[in-house]
Amino acid sequence: MSGEFALIADLFSGHDHAPGIALGVGDDCALIRLHGRKCLAVTTDTMVEGRHFFPGTDPYYLGWRALAVNLSDLAAMGARPYCCTMSLTLPDGSREFLDPFAQGFFDLACQEGVALIGGNMSRGPLSITIEAFGKVREDRAMRRSGAHPGDNIYVTGGLGTCGLYVKAGQGEIELSPELSERCYKHSFILESRTAFARKLSRWCSCAVDISDGIVGDLRHILKQSKVGAQLHLDQLPLAAVLDCSESAEKLTFRQRCEIAAYGGCDYELLFTLPAHSREEEHMCTLAWKHKVPVSRVGTIVRAEDSAGADPLQLYFEGRPVPCEQAFEHF
Repeated sequence: MSGEFALIADLFSGHDHAPGIALGVGDDCALIRLHGRKCLAVTTDTMVEGRHFFPGTDPYYLGWRALAVNLSDLAAMGARPYCCTMSLTLPDGSREFLDPFAQGFFDLACQEGVALIGGNMSRGPLSITIEAFGKVREDRAMRRSGAHPGDNIYVTGGLGTCGLYVKAGQGEIELSPELSERCYKHSFILESRTAFARKLSRWCSCAVDISDGIVGDLRHILKQSKVGAQLHLDQLPLAAVLDCSESAEKLTFRQRCEIAAYGGCDYELLFTLPAHSREEEHMCTLAWKHKVPVSRVGTIVRAEDSAGADPLQLYFEGRPVPCEQAFEHF
C-alpha cells in the first residue's frame, strides 16, 4: 500500500493552478490571494477514532485538539487564525459526548479568536474534520521551500509526549497512573504557537509544523528546499514526561531521544534561520518575550554534501545513526 504522501503526489497534485492561487498542494496551508499583499491561508485535518486517538478519549480533549492541530498548520505559515468549518461523523447524537466536545472546541476557539462558520454532521464511525482559515501577508508566509545551506534548525517546546502516550496505550511500556495521565492530557491539550509564529515570520522564511515526528517533517523541508540536513538526536528537547525520573528509569537516553524524533503528533514548530545572524538574535528575544522554549537541533547543508544518498543525516552523541521510517497518519 502506498503511503499518504506518495498517494497525494501521484493522484492529487498538479491540479492546483487557478487565478489567485499563490500556493497549492505540498505545504502546511494553501494560500489564496485576497487584496493587496494579503492571503487567505487554508488547511484541513481529520481525526479518526482508532487511528489518531483511542476509543473512550475524553470528548473535551478531542474538541480542543481537533482545532489545535489546524491552528498548528496556520502557525507554520505565520498566519493569524480567522475562522473554520467542522464536519462530524458520529455513531450517535449523544449529548454526553457532544456537550464536552463542543466545550473543548470553543474554549480554544475563543482563546484564539476563531469563528465557527459552518459544517456538516453525519452518522458513522467517529471522525472529526476541521477546515481552518487564517490571514497572512504573502511575503511573510513561512514555506517549506525557504531553507538554505548554513541555516540552523530550531524547534519549539518539547517532543515525545504523544509518542510515549501511544507506546503506553499499545502496551509497549508501563507507566504509573500519574505519568500516564500527564501524557494523556498533554497529548490533547496542545499549546498554541500562533502568536509566536506570526512575529517570527518577520525574520523567518521556512517552517513546518511537527505532526509526523521531527524526522518526517524535516524531510518535507529538505524536499521542497532541495537541501540536506544534519540532525542531532541527543540535542532534541525532550518533553517533560520523557525527561522525568520515571521515564529515565524505564528507558535509555537514546530510546527517549528516538521517541522524541519519531513519535509524531507533537504539533510544535520546526523552522530554520541563518546561523549567527540578526534574525537569530530577534528570534531569541521573541521566544523570551512569548515564553516559548526554543532549541537548536541541527544544520541545513547542501544536498550534495550529505553522506550517502539520504539528504538527512542523523547523529547521536556525535556518531552517525540509521534513519527509521517516520510516522504516517494514513
